[in-house]
Amino acid sequence: MKRITIAFVVTVLLFAVVTMPGCNKPRTIPNKIPTDFDYGSWTDSTYRNDFFGFTITVPENWYVSGKEDMKAIIEAGRDGLDISSNEEMAKRATIADVTSANLFFTARYSNEEAMEREISNPNIVLIAENLSSLGKKIERAEYVIAMRQTLSKTLPGVVIKSQTNKTIGGQEFTSLQVQINVEGTAISQEHLVCLKNDFALLFGLTTLDDSEKPQLDDIMATLKWD
Repeated sequence: MKRITIAFVVTVLLFAVVTMPGCNKPRTIPNKIPTDFDYGSWTDSTYRNDFFGFTITVPENWYVSGKEDMKAIIEAGRDGLDISSNEEMAKRATIADVTSANLFFTARYSNEEAMEREISNPNIVLIAENLSSLGKKIERAEYVIAMRQTLSKTLPGVVIKSQTNKTIGGQEFTSLQVQINVEGTAISQEHLVCLKNDFALLFGLTTLDDSEKPQLDDIMATLKWD
């Protein structure tokens, strides 16, 4: 698998297995995403989600994809990284299909363009996880602890470099700085987590080169809440 392809598919794949930590308690009946759930929409370069009450804007020439395109990306990622050989990862990915909503994915280039030009492709993914089936209210700190445990259990090679709190657009987030090595390629990710309306919102910022991170931070700085 080419270096650029790895960076593209591991972004969504990693979040597909990181979500649904469930505080380490098994969910016999996962709570599905409601059929009338708002997946949000794009108007030009601005994404709007009325359920969570926010907008975020990307540069005009960035690649964006929504729910259906993300489904294809996730499947490509699972095939490319062969998660079927990891029983725990495969199980979590299957449950994530039910409990998690893929809201959007944006990247500097499409995967095809990045591969053709053989360049890196910084990107952001947003996934929402339904927490209402836990049977209790969960705090962000508790969710992040479970998330860290899930990361370590499903991806033994992952390194959690730091954990801090951030305020973006007036909303409190927990930030996890993570590094994962895939086929000799070091992928850096920042996981930004907040809780809204009985959902966990997870923004994933992925780069292969630290010099690209400011581009993603600039996008996150456009995040505005109602």
